[in-house]
Amino acid sequence: MDAKKPLISVIVPVYNVEKYLPKCLDSLLAQTWQELEIIVVDDGSPDNSWDIIQEYARRDSRVRPIRQKNGGLSAARNAGVEAARGEWIGFLDSDDYVAPEMYERLYRAAVEQGAQMAVCSFAYVTPDGRPIPRTSPITKNEVLSGIQMMERLAGPQNWYYVTAWNRLYQRRLFDAVRFPVGKLHEDEYTAHLFYWQCERVAIVKEAMYYYVQQDGSIMHTESVRRRVEGAAGMLERADFALEHEVCSLAFASCNGALGRIVFAKGGSEEERQALRQVREQADRIIDRLLRVPGHRTEKAKVALFRLSPGLYRAALKMRPVR
Repeated sequence: MDAKKPLISVIVPVYNVEKYLPKCLDSLLAQTWQELEIIVVDDGSPDNSWDIIQEYARRDSRVRPIRQKNGGLSAARNAGVEAARGEWIGFLDSDDYVAPEMYERLYRAAVEQGAQMAVCSFAYVTPDGRPIPRTSPITKNEVLSGIQMMERLAGPQNWYYVTAWNRLYQRRLFDAVRFPVGKLHEDEYTAHLFYWQCERVAIVKEAMYYYVQQDGSIMHTESVRRRVEGAAGMLERADFALEHEVCSLAFASCNGALGRIVFAKGGSEEERQALRQVREQADRIIDRLLRVPGHRTEKAKVALFRLSPGLYRAALKMRPVR
């Protein structure tokens, strides 16, 4: 392995994806950046995923298989981070795939711009590879500060800036951050923590990550638990933004959480209890937001929720809720 080129660790969490895993791993083996370690973490899959992983490890020494009891996506990602030897870290979900040049382009963009992270756009595709038309907010190559990236979390189509997988991280960003085990929407809890550590983030406009839109995807429908845990993550982000005086992000994150809360209906008793707790969490954040100077329009939005969640929900009916 060329010592002049740094190692990039790509972590692939795997659970029950034998149908899609070969295409995912093939896309990594085809990378133009050859100095890769491909850490494939089988999170207790009941199907033949482990056999597939072992076969790829026999074929290419860059594939490092890890097997563990099922702990969820965050636990698998964290296991990969702990095992990673690379100076840079990326993530690839095991039912998705990437363009051959993705990691080389991201690495070179980061180094050329002195950035601690590089982010690219991504494309939605069907399981058989057909493109799904979506308009990306990432339209140009640019360099932003970590604070500016946090503000992008408050903007339209913010999920392009939330996801963990369309990017390359300098390893040190994980010194104090891990993904929250047992939570859904884990990226809502962590995106701002990574950006806060970055002086510079390089943006690459090309869509080099292919997100496979599965039937019944959470992008279409969400359970009560998903809405509640997504809201909790956004409220944690709002709390962080208030502490660090990024008020636009605090208001946007709170409103994002409230949108999830008002559309969370039904569910088990455990889910309803979790919903009550996250509403209490939201009330505490709203109290603090209403004391922030200025921001009259944003204050009116959170005040409407407090006055009548039903009216707040009606106001959002014409907008898609992520």
